[in-house]
Amino acid sequence: MTCFWDGIINSLDNDDINLLNLKEKNIINLINILKIRNCPTYNIKCQNQILTDNQIKENMNHITDYNINDASKGYLCSTFDPFLFLLSHILNKPIHFMYCGHKIIYLPSDSNKKPLNYMCDKRHFWKV
Repeated sequence: MTCFWDGIINSLDNDDINLLNLKEKNIINLINILKIRNCPTYNIKCQNQILTDNQIKENMNHITDYNINDASKGYLCSTFDPFLFLLSHILNKPIHFMYCGHKIIYLPSDSNKKPLNYMCDKRHFWKV
């Protein structure tokens, strides 16, 4: 039940891996790096909307509070997902996320890079 983390890892190209400094391509390393690099994501819009300071704070708290020991129990990804905001910010890449048939776009303010593409249904998350 690690499809969220597997989907992210499988979507990363060599440049992404280098930007993340992901020495070993595994879930625990990825989560640790995201927790260490947790920061405000002021430059990311969701559905063309700027995040409020409170939303940014809540996203950061979610990542800080995430228990890495629960990674194998599944992750309840949302349409407004803190880890996807952070990933988009760190990699400076758009994320196109088809969530149960609804397209959600995370968009850095100054990126012209190829987006990361993900899909999910009520039980599974994968890269496209």
